This record gives sequence, structure tokens and C-alpha cells, in this order.
Amino acid sequence: MKSTIILCSGGARSGKSEFAEQLALSLTGRKTYVATGQAFDEEMKDRIKKHQERRGTEWDNFEIPLHLHENWKKISAVSDIILIDCLTMFTSNHLFAYGEVNHQEDANRIESIILDEIHLLLQDINNSENKTVIFVTNEIGLGIVPENKLARYFRDISGRVNRDVATAADKMYLTISGITIELKSQEVHING
Repeated sequence: MKSTIILCSGGARSGKSEFAEQLALSLTGRKTYVATGQAFDEEMKDRIKKHQERRGTEWDNFEIPLHLHENWKKISAVSDIILIDCLTMFTSNHLFAYGEVNHQEDANRIESIILDEIHLLLQDINNSENKTVIFVTNEIGLGIVPENKLARYFRDISGRVNRDVATAADKMYLTISGITIELKSQEVHING
């Protein structure tokens, strides 16, 4: 049976991760949590600790800040239900890992690396059978245009990552203030 891709999006602290976790737990199969966050400061240490405490012991856990595609075989070998939390941190990890972003060319290069990685991962998922992969991401493009150039690059690259995963997804959920709605079935297609 074909694998299923699900995208869960929403704003910061909207409840999207909790929804994604509940969704994964409602499904039958071995569950794996892939955390992309890195604890560089006290706030991130606290955030990661809260996520870990909430998850409990029902999951196999992987901490993979970069190179999801390279780790796919290892993850999928022990998993039926795979929750990847989150694409936003995955994107920011790449921005910090691949050099300074001083010019548009730098941003384009890093965006290409990130999107290539995402496309290879989506291809891996589509070539797998009987997997459910749930991605979590932040919807960060609904506010004002940031004054800071790096923040604009990050916002734009995150938007492209989200769009590509949403396009590949079988289902997409949006959580706002703890309320979740399903979006993919509501998608509008304009022909012509």
C-alpha cells in the first residue's frame, strides 16, 4: 500500500504539535518521533524538554537536525508512523549550517540545498510502502514583511518548503489557537 504524507501547520504555540502527536497515536503501528530542534540556548532547552515530557515512552526517538533523506532508511526500518517535528527548525538548521547569508546568491544556494533534501525525502517516502509520515511546520508567512534581511530569507525559504510538502501531502491540517481544520480537501483548483 502507498505511503501517506500529512502536513500539520499553524502558528507558534497553536497546538499543531500536540495535534500531530494525537493523530500519530490514533494510528496503528510502530511510532517514531524525529526531532529537528537543537538546544542552543535555555529557551530551546526548555522547549525540547517540554516536548519530550509530553511524548512519553510510546515513541522511538531520533534527533536529526539535518539530512533527513540520508537517515530515511534507518528511520523507516523501525517505523510505521513517523512524525517529523518540525520543518521550520529543519530549515533554520540549514541556514546556520551552510554559511553566512549575506547576499541573495547565498540564500538561493541554501534554499536549493534545503529543497533538494526535501524532494529526496518526499521521493523516499513515496518509494516506501505502508508508512504514514506526519510533518509539523510553522506557518510564518501571514505577518508583516520582516525588516531584517535574514528573517526575510528564512520566511521565504520556509514558505517554499511548506508549499512543496503541502503539494505532496495527502492531507493537510491547520491549527489556529488550538482549533484544527483539514485543508487539503478544501483546495481550490483553477483550470485554464
